[in-house]
Parts: sequence; C-alpha cells; structure tokens
Amino acid sequence: MDITIVEFFRHFHFVNEAWCFTTPLCMMALDIILGTINAIATKTFKSSRMRVGLSKKSGEIAILVLGELFSFAMGLPKELMTGVSAYIIFMEFMSIMENCEKSGVPVPKFIKAIVNNVDESLSEDDYKALTTRLNQAIKTVEELEEESKKKG
Repeated sequence: MDITIVEFFRHFHFVNEAWCFTTPLCMMALDIILGTINAIATKTFKSSRMRVGLSKKSGEIAILVLGELFSFAMGLPKELMTGVSAYIIFMEFMSIMENCEKSGVPVPKFIKAIVNNVDESLSEDDYKALTTRLNQAIKTVEELEEESKKKG
C-alpha cells in the first residue's frame, strides 16, 4: 500500500493548530540558544554569523506565517500547514543535533551521517526501502488505533 504525502501528514498528531506553529518556533529558539552557547564556549562567536543565522530563522518564520495564512485564507487542508511545520521541525532537529555534536554530546551514527551530509543523494533502492519502512510504520499505527478503538 503506497501512501500519498497528504496521508503521511495526517499521521502527525499536533494537539491543535497552535502547536503546529509553536513547535517549530520552540525548536528555532533552542537551536539559537545552543548555537550561541557553543560559539561562546569554543570562542568562535561572530555577530556577523549570528545575523546570517537569524535572517535564516526569520525566513523560516515567514514560511510558517505564509503557510498558516494560505491554509486559512484558501481553506486548504490542515495537512499543508502540518507539512510546512514538519519540514521546519526536521531542519531544526538536524541543526540542534549538529550543535550537540559540536559540543561533544554523543549523537547516534545515523544522525551523524545525515548531519554531516555524508551523501546528499538518495538512491532508488534507499527510497524504496524508506517508503517500505514508512508504510510498515503507518500500518502499525493504524493497527494500534484499531485496537484502541476496540478496547475503548
């Protein structure tokens, strides 16, 4: 069973739409704090570099705001905003992991490979394996939801 992108994002469970907006903002704040602490600790803090980073964060916030505006104004499905949020959350997660690694915190190897951009391309076999695992995970979630409904 192949899934569409919309079906994939239906499995993200934000409590409400406010969290869809707030979660990426919290992760951005955490990334800024960790990056600043790391730069100060390693004596590599540069205000020009921070300005560049903050301008990128401003762009991410603009994308979030635009996603919310378009979702609301055009009556688009909530999965659109969930997708935008998920993308930014993933980017921030990777940046936070990168800051943790620079600080000496042990980071799992598979995350290091992604953070260090060992290979930016995704082969067809990797894509198939990833979609297979994703479909299995969704099937498991659906089975758990069904069991929960039966018990409930």
